[in-house]
Amino acid sequence: MARDYTYAEAAAKLRIAETTLRRWVSKGRVPCHRLGRKVRFTDEDLAAAYKPAPATARR
Repeated sequence: MARDYTYAEAAAKLRIAETTLRRWVSKGRVPCHRLGRKVRFTDEDLAAAYKPAPATARR
């Protein structure tokens, strides 16, 4: 059975700060599932956090 994680649980599992996880979600680096105002993560979502993000050009 798949488990859903909250921001705090997902951040602990990834060993990063919760604010970092929130920033990654807002930038689209980590996928998530929204249920109304609630945000949840699956194991597959958290595995995507370890995949390299596409580089963006800066000027």
